[in-house]
Amino acid sequence: MARYQPSRRPRTAGGPRAGAGTARASFSRMVLEGMSSEQRGSPAVVGEDLAHLDYAAEIALKNAALAAFWRQARLPARPEPVVASPRPRGYRTTSKRRVALLGGSAHLFLGQRKARAGMPEFVDSPLEPVEHAELYRFLQTRLSEPAFRVVGKHLSWLVVRGSYTERAVVFNVDTLFGPLVRKLKILGRQLAAADAAPIAAYVYVDESGSDYYLEARRSTRALDFKKLFGPDSLRVTYGDLRLGFHPTSFCQVNESIVPDLLRIAGQMLEPDAGERLIDLYCGHGLFSLAFAGRVRDVVGLDAAGPSIDAARENARRLRCGATRFIAGRITAEAIERLPAPTRDEIVVLDPPRDGTEAGVIGAISARRPRRVVHVFCSVDEIPAALREWNDGGYRPARVAPLDMFPGTAHLEVLVQLEPSPGG
Repeated sequence: MARYQPSRRPRTAGGPRAGAGTARASFSRMVLEGMSSEQRGSPAVVGEDLAHLDYAAEIALKNAALAAFWRQARLPARPEPVVASPRPRGYRTTSKRRVALLGGSAHLFLGQRKARAGMPEFVDSPLEPVEHAELYRFLQTRLSEPAFRVVGKHLSWLVVRGSYTERAVVFNVDTLFGPLVRKLKILGRQLAAADAAPIAAYVYVDESGSDYYLEARRSTRALDFKKLFGPDSLRVTYGDLRLGFHPTSFCQVNESIVPDLLRIAGQMLEPDAGERLIDLYCGHGLFSLAFAGRVRDVVGLDAAGPSIDAARENARRLRCGATRFIAGRITAEAIERLPAPTRDEIVVLDPPRDGTEAGVIGAISARRPRRVVHVFCSVDEIPAALREWNDGGYRPARVAPLDMFPGTAHLEVLVQLEPSPGG
């Protein structure tokens, strides 16, 4: 489930890393070093290093950097040209701001870990829809009022997420107690009546104040999540596919390019009516339910319980009968416990930014699927993973990069893997 946002599971076990013991290539560094002196500038937000560029120039930089990365890492196959995002700016359907009270005013900031004196109260991001900025400005004004100081004091993050047509606000707080709940309810009512009102607002408790602002390792206590108003789930639509997801679950950050993601994944998998699809890190069922009507049956696995609940509900609503979704951490042992492999099996895996846990690729290879699509949201993870696939008897047949994260020095890359000749 790919993603340029720190909301997914942090890595808990490490597989081999590219260039262990040697200087490791960094795709992002190659992108930035490829900029001419005229192209360099100071981004308004840390990490949005390319947002000031003409988009055609950004795509050219990424194509050149990916080719150089591939050569330096001596990787097999050759990447195709980067698929450009239909919406290169204002595309993020999930955005976030840290919150701090400075000098009696609430400051909503992004791209740095701590507030500092003299910082602006709010900085627009060219990568977010204008509706996000409207919500943040409304909340910045309210949180600066003395009546809501207790809310500002305990807010770690404000999060806006949903789709291009429907948005929700998540108040990420470090604790929850009576007076704070009452103020949040009042603020929720004011938010619901605002001109730029979202469809929902929720409170999410993370006592650690983690950078993982929708932390997947959170407690499962019911009191850690509270609805202020609106529906229990959010919705996103990709063509004819309409999916619901839990407000704290992962959803693709760039809604505009997901149809391209599904189109290319379908070309690579070539699903057939007699086959089983194994969907690892399935989330709320994006790949599973996009291809459910083209295969015999689907088995999805994800560690996030709310995502699995959403996948099951989506399958029920879409009347996808031959689907099974399992909640559990994705390890080699979990792969081995899946239904017995068949000769007609295809696999898609879309792990977090830092890749799969040790042994997962080997366990998938041991099932001998006919075809695999591995989705990488970090180019730097590709060399080590391809070595593991090679050890398991699989080689890359096609490499398709997508600009899932315009304005940043990152790409999403789909790699189609097939059994090696004689493997």
